[in-house]
Amino acid sequence: MNIAQFSVKNSVLVNLLMIGLFIFGGLSLLQMPTELNPEINFNWVFVNVFYPGASPTEVESLIIDPIESEIQDVDKIDEIQSTAGEGLAFVMVKFEDISDSEFREKFTDLKAEIDKVNLPDGAEDPIIDDFGSGDFLPVITVNMAYDIPEDNAQKIADELEEDLLDLAGVAKVQVSGLAEREIWIEVDPAKMNAFNITFDQIILALASRNLNIPGGNISIGKTEYLIRSLGEYQSIEEIENTIIRAPRGRFGNGIAESFVKIKDVARVNDRRAELSILSRLNGTNSITFSVSKNSDANSMDVIDGIKLMVKQYEDTVPDGIIFSFTNDNSVYITRTINVLRNNAATGMILIFIVLYFFLGKGNALLASLGIPISFFITFVLLHAVGYSLNGNTLFALVMVLGIIVDDAIIVLENCHRYRLQGYSSIESAIKGTMEVATPILASIATNIAAFLPLILLPGIMGKFMRIIPIVFSLALLASMFEAFFLLPSHYADWTIKSKTFKRGDRKFFIAMRRWYGHFLVKILRRRYLVLLLLFLVWISSFGIIKLVGVNMYGEEDFDQFFVLVRFPQGTSLEESNRIMKKMETEAVAMRNDWHVQDVVTNVGLLQGNEEWVTAKHVGQLIIQTVPSEEREVSIDAILEELRGRIEHISGPTSVELEKISGGPPVGKPISVKVQGRYFEDIKAASLALQDSIHNMEGTKEITDNFPPGKQEIRIVVDEEKAAMYGFTTQYVAMNVRYAFDGADATEYRDGDKEVDVIVKYSSFNRSSLDDVLNLRLTNLSGQTVAMRDMVHFDIAPGPTAINRFDQKRTIMVTGNIDENKTSLEKVNGAMSKLFPGLEEKFPGVTFKIGGQFEEFANAFKDIGMLFGLGIILIFLILGTQFNSYAQPLIILTTVPFALIGAMLGLLISGNPFSIIAMFGFVALAGIVVNDAIVMIDFMNRRRAGAKTTVLQSWRSIVNSGTLRLRPILLTSLTTISGLIPMAMGIGGQSGMWSPLANVTLYGLIVSTILTLFVIPCLMAVLDDLKGVRKKARLV
Repeated sequence: MNIAQFSVKNSVLVNLLMIGLFIFGGLSLLQMPTELNPEINFNWVFVNVFYPGASPTEVESLIIDPIESEIQDVDKIDEIQSTAGEGLAFVMVKFEDISDSEFREKFTDLKAEIDKVNLPDGAEDPIIDDFGSGDFLPVITVNMAYDIPEDNAQKIADELEEDLLDLAGVAKVQVSGLAEREIWIEVDPAKMNAFNITFDQIILALASRNLNIPGGNISIGKTEYLIRSLGEYQSIEEIENTIIRAPRGRFGNGIAESFVKIKDVARVNDRRAELSILSRLNGTNSITFSVSKNSDANSMDVIDGIKLMVKQYEDTVPDGIIFSFTNDNSVYITRTINVLRNNAATGMILIFIVLYFFLGKGNALLASLGIPISFFITFVLLHAVGYSLNGNTLFALVMVLGIIVDDAIIVLENCHRYRLQGYSSIESAIKGTMEVATPILASIATNIAAFLPLILLPGIMGKFMRIIPIVFSLALLASMFEAFFLLPSHYADWTIKSKTFKRGDRKFFIAMRRWYGHFLVKILRRRYLVLLLLFLVWISSFGIIKLVGVNMYGEEDFDQFFVLVRFPQGTSLEESNRIMKKMETEAVAMRNDWHVQDVVTNVGLLQGNEEWVTAKHVGQLIIQTVPSEEREVSIDAILEELRGRIEHISGPTSVELEKISGGPPVGKPISVKVQGRYFEDIKAASLALQDSIHNMEGTKEITDNFPPGKQEIRIVVDEEKAAMYGFTTQYVAMNVRYAFDGADATEYRDGDKEVDVIVKYSSFNRSSLDDVLNLRLTNLSGQTVAMRDMVHFDIAPGPTAINRFDQKRTIMVTGNIDENKTSLEKVNGAMSKLFPGLEEKFPGVTFKIGGQFEEFANAFKDIGMLFGLGIILIFLILGTQFNSYAQPLIILTTVPFALIGAMLGLLISGNPFSIIAMFGFVALAGIVVNDAIVMIDFMNRRRAGAKTTVLQSWRSIVNSGTLRLRPILLTSLTTISGLIPMAMGIGGQSGMWSPLANVTLYGLIVSTILTLFVIPCLMAVLDDLKGVRKKARLV
């Protein structure tokens, strides 16, 4: 008993199974997490080490060098990037494309190696995080603008931060514009010297006083008591009254010694820390909360919870508090789902119309039923393995929408052909299904063979796109199950002869077949000329590539863009803020006429697609527009309008306007690593490169990540003099740091809050160089010595940041291009030609292209290799099916001709050649061979068991072509109908996915037309080569 017989004889089981699939599929769909993008682990590790008061050079030598040396032997590391900044070391470790489980092992190994590093005194413990798309990137940013006293706003912000962290699914909350509470012990150096008190004594007194120590247990009578020594601070007054030293006699100056307390030498100040980042919303001071979720949490649920909480706050906070949201992923998720859902719904309607016209109402309903069944089976499988419902998942379903009905169409068309010959419904279902089972299996196998190898695509791109071939393959396998197991029973039970189908078969299709048959005979007579012309057309189509732009992921309108501003090194936060207000004013003025919804200003923070910098000399505007469907102008037009309004503002060294990029991070269009040993040489080489790039047409916003450093006061301790006075070099240097940057002495617990207690000079005593030189230290003998007696100093510019790549000092030269004037390939090609001359001019300096061009080149190579693997798999499948070497090659000729249509599709639609479009080329390889498989299979059936003559050879070609004309047109038209909405933007436009849809759509249109004529011609040529007919003879 074959599968079709089992299906028609167990109709109740089939129907119950179908109902179960609808129920479990629906439940799975409802339970799947909803995300914008797939949850992926980038295999990146971030290491941050804070070293307050240290210069970038010190951070490089004392922290980054030891860490890089220790971790370089950890297996599977791909590259190491590091930055030494003022008081901060940042190391990013990128691992190779390894599994998540192996990455967790390597992450543990990496932490163990970092723990071995002997960090300098004063450096904080390393903060080590792995970078994942789910628990690192914020899903929404809450902006709280306030026009009330700052202390009141800070209190509300503290409460909101705590409440946000308590929400289910929230992993972390990054707060900007909120100053942490601190307790400053501001020491008066004159009083400290008068009492012969040192910084170390003050710090030790605070730390040793602020303790609760358990003392064990004691039994008194029948009761056992717990003993605890209570010493933790309960108030600020207790801190002020902390005893530094008890009485021991008289000081050397004759003053009678008494208790020396903190309040005797310092002022205790309960205050907020100095803000390092200023935030405003539409010109009003604000506090921002960037909220990230746990990797297993549902983005929509988390965001809904956040919005509900903020709504509750809005009902209770005083007047003067305004909340708004930016970077709201729920907007993009909803829009993406709506667009793809509308594309799918429109595609299904078009597919049904095509099926109705070709097959009649009954058969159209049966074929269309395969779409939801296949989708629900796919949902069950995806939910079972833990995948989310995201843009990539939905796109794969929309893409496969028109393909999953192909096997049902072939089955139904063949079953109905038997029905018209007088067979019963059951006989027609069984015979019709089993006769086309082999070509359907081959067709689905070739589709999967072309697309499934893409799961092997390495790197971040592979992880980001991997779900697409998985969903594509699962949906096709589900459709095959539906066509072989469910459809025969449904056809036998439900189908009736369709008058529309029958009438169309006798009139329209008979006429079409007759025309096609006559024209095919004419084409076959001139087959060599036809093939030569098509080959020349194919060769000339390569010129289209130069007319199509290149973009990594296509252009997606995210209703938001950044203005990234850099000022000269050494610029104060106040000066940066003054200039940022000018830009902010221009942006806020666009709220009325340019669809700008909100303007968020950050001073001291720069956070684009590729970087995150906190420094006094940087700032940014985040421009949030109204949703794209509610505005008449594009995000590009708004961006360029703002550019024109702010370009006259003087002060910044660079101003970049940057849109949010779709997909994972890939770098900028222009990105060059300039590496060497000495920064003087690297900087000179990078400036020479920038000058050359500036002269290239279409380049803009050229800059580097190594601006001039700010002035440093370099204090050098005279080791001999310090030793003569009884001090070590380390002791002298640490006291300089204590005096000016401060030292964390202990923590004051206020309720459930822990507040840092910091000891430092009072602001009055740390405002000049003389204050450094007048700092007096007391040795063990009680002798006080001025700092100027043990040190000398010089003033020189020092680097603000030192960047390294794979342990080499590196300057990154970056920039953007105007795609209307130049291309990614043209600019990077021109830069490559500059490198030999620059390397000769600057010995020891090397140049390497990175960024988008490197990523695109790597992706093109990887996808090209996997495309080749897919072609080999298709050939193996077809060779096995047809038991031939030549016929699979004939079928595969449809692929290069489909590429003609694909490139035309990009040109006509105006879409760029992107990585997403490459996936369309790969998908085409599996899709376009389907029609040729069916046609050649029927040709072989016509010839089976008979002696092939010239006449029979031609008749088999023409008859097979005319007989399979309808299913070929029908399967192609349904696939085309499923893609039209996405390609044309019917129901909503997706800049990311539209190129892929256009590639597949136009490639399929061209390949379908050519298949009807090229395959017969090639089969005739194959017959010629076999000697079946003489080339000179005409029929």
